[in-house]
Amino acid sequence: MVVAPLDDAHRRLASAAGESELVTAAAAAHDAVKTVIDTRVGAASVAEAWSAVARAALSTAARLVSPGIAWYASGSVGRGDALPGSDLETLVVRGTDVTAESALAQAAHVHDLLACCGFRADDNGAVASRIRFNRTAQDWAVGIGRWAADPAADRGVVMIGLLADAVALGDGPDLRDQAGIAARAQPPALAAMLQDATFARAYVPSRLRALAGGDSGVDIKHAAVDPVVRIARWAALSCGSDALPTAERIAAAAGTRYLDADDARVLAKCHAIGSSIRWRVRGAHWNSAVDVDGFDERVELSELSPQDRAALRSIGRELTGVRRKLDYLASTSTFSTW
Repeated sequence: MVVAPLDDAHRRLASAAGESELVTAAAAAHDAVKTVIDTRVGAASVAEAWSAVARAALSTAARLVSPGIAWYASGSVGRGDALPGSDLETLVVRGTDVTAESALAQAAHVHDLLACCGFRADDNGAVASRIRFNRTAQDWAVGIGRWAADPAADRGVVMIGLLADAVALGDGPDLRDQAGIAARAQPPALAAMLQDATFARAYVPSRLRALAGGDSGVDIKHAAVDPVVRIARWAALSCGSDALPTAERIAAAAGTRYLDADDARVLAKCHAIGSSIRWRVRGAHWNSAVDVDGFDERVELSELSPQDRAALRSIGRELTGVRRKLDYLASTSTFSTW
């Protein structure tokens, strides 16, 4: 298998018996990425393998530092979409016999250890060392109900999205299932998630804009990949699918009232091509860019091949079309089950 070096790294990380052994295994995992790059393996295979590597590192760090606390990986690592260099989003369910201060200190220790292993914490602060993401099961249940009922308050859309991607790394309540049930029971929740998913946060500059001396850079993640991730998450939640990887979420929702078959094919293609371009950019800079600061997702279009530039512009156009269609359908009764 072309990702065998990452599979080997996964096993070493999962079996590490101490912190120094974990750090050594993580260094070997990052070195293994170089071997995988040379094989030119596709982005989907790398993402699946690297997500497993990152989850193994988190699980072992939690086992060594904070036994008895339930840990969850969210974001791209939880979904299985993470490429080497991706950050870690984490959640914790602490027992009622564990104080908040103790749980937060243990979570900070876990993330410090992971930083030594080259796995950086989420840039936006979605980590278990913050009290917002470090709660008892009861506190999570109360929060989920509140966020679903009023998604515009207390960053409800963000929290539901994080929980929808959360994978338990051991025993613990099924936060993902709780969030899905709550979101489907509240009309405002899914509507707010769709509105968030179709909001354009980044774009691929047109040829005219680039030639006119305007902005010629593109954030591949936010312009070509993240929009698909958000739409797929909303569609999977809406139709009750428990799929996690973005490609599987699109497949699960295809042909339903939430995502017709043609739009599903467009989104699947955009995600596959956008992820491939993103992986090629990362792979080309891996030797110099692998550190706890991660990668700069923004690149100049001139640095990309003509084929990749054309592909990104095509993705931009197709995503704009899907967004507009979903926005229109949201204004009708198409997505309503009531």
